[in-house]
Amino acid sequence: MPSGILWVASRVKQPGLTPEKFCSWYENVHIHEVTALSGAPRAAHYEGIKPSPFPGTLSSGTSWLTVYEMPDMNFRETKEFRSLDGQSEPEKELLEGVFKQARFDTRFYECIHVHEKEGGAAKDPGSLIISGALTPAEGTDADFDDWYREEHLPLIEKVPGYRRARRFKVVNATVLDEFKRLEPQIPTWLVLYEFDGKELPAADLKRANETEWSKKIIEGLQMAEPGFYRLKRMYDTEKEGNL
Repeated sequence: MPSGILWVASRVKQPGLTPEKFCSWYENVHIHEVTALSGAPRAAHYEGIKPSPFPGTLSSGTSWLTVYEMPDMNFRETKEFRSLDGQSEPEKELLEGVFKQARFDTRFYECIHVHEKEGGAAKDPGSLIISGALTPAEGTDADFDDWYREEHLPLIEKVPGYRRARRFKVVNATVLDEFKRLEPQIPTWLVLYEFDGKELPAADLKRANETEWSKKIIEGLQMAEPGFYRLKRMYDTEKEGNL
């Protein structure tokens, strides 16, 4: 019963759907429908930081990111989950008014490593998040893992505001682009860094990547999709109401 997340990056594609209308449906209807399911009790909804602290990032073009917690990844195969709008075809008004005018990048990730700041576990997410999807150089997965555990995350832990980092491996991914389902090539690994505060400490983060080991890993990457987001809303059915 592996645990993991459902990671969904979304954006409006057509002028017939305004960001305000999209957010009203997504935040007040859709996420509630997902978290009402038995296998996805919590979610954190983020908005891309603009301007991005680093150029050419995923969050520059993908406006929102939602991370759903899945205590059992096998839930994604159930009839209950597959009946959800987007997994199955929604009613015509929703299909034409939202799904055919937006893009949803949907990925399921299994959790492989949690690195928390000394002092205790963090259940609630930080106010800022970095989503880093990466594929290392071929044949270097072991070195990639050692770099995270032995050097990179201990350095990131010293960055002001750091709360925790969680690492994942992709299980499967699809794109629903104007309700056309695509099978994209995506990075193999994901790390979510969480921070408290109002702004990401960009200079400190950059310095953490300037070691010789970091340069070797970064220069050898086959794919990289970094994104920078600010927490917009939390959802938790285990608490009274949604936050």
